[in-house]
Amino acid sequence: MSKKHKEAIQKQFARTLEAFSKTAVRDTPEVLAEKVAFAKPQPNDLALDVACGPGELVLGLAAQVKFARGLDLTYEMLRRAREFQVERNISNAFFDCGEAEQLPYSDHSFDLITCQCSLHHTLKPELVLKEMVRVLKSDGRMMIIDPLAPESDAKFELYNQIERVRDPSHTETLRLTTFLRIFEELGLDIARQSLKRRERRFNDWMLRAGLEPEHKRYQEGRRLLVDSMDNDRAGFSVKLAGEDVTIVHNEGMFLLTRSPG
Repeated sequence: MSKKHKEAIQKQFARTLEAFSKTAVRDTPEVLAEKVAFAKPQPNDLALDVACGPGELVLGLAAQVKFARGLDLTYEMLRRAREFQVERNISNAFFDCGEAEQLPYSDHSFDLITCQCSLHHTLKPELVLKEMVRVLKSDGRMMIIDPLAPESDAKFELYNQIERVRDPSHTETLRLTTFLRIFEELGLDIARQSLKRRERRFNDWMLRAGLEPEHKRYQEGRRLLVDSMDNDRAGFSVKLAGEDVTIVHNEGMFLLTRSPG
């Protein structure tokens, strides 16, 4: 990871800590429970969540595995994760600071490795996934959850333009076909797959990026989204909702295993 992009991520997520972890969280408790169940955690698992943020998935997994670790680049997010851990009296979890492109763990260390809604912040998602495969046990499982960009080139470009206006640490949301190609290249089989439509409130989505209505990027993002409504030109399924706007993130959930041989 370049120093410039590393600093952009750390700045973005340190600045948005409160909204991201408390006041405008992305997942309801029900959605979080759905994700934990999708990973099929086992009592003897050693689990790792890459780019764990404030640690909600790590702590959700900890209740069902032997031990869970979380790794993130942003110190403030890790501090919040440790605060949540203490509040919930969870002892079988630990949080590390590090980069997803260079995981600080030995080969074949974990039974279950997860990464959710983070690959679109990385410059080289293939490298992150390769590192996850490296530290995965031969009979282990990987769960990848990330938004899916439209397959159409024009929609793909506008979709990612809007995401970058909202969040300067955003790199590129990948298409479903791109994920499938990378999985095949890395020798991964899909054990389970689910495609979800996650509706978001625009104001909460902007708040998680640290943007209030008076911000230029908030205004530009809203303008681009509303302008894209005809023929759904950005793939966000935008709808007006009174003073607010709703959008939809098409989200891919994949549980992966190593291909035989």
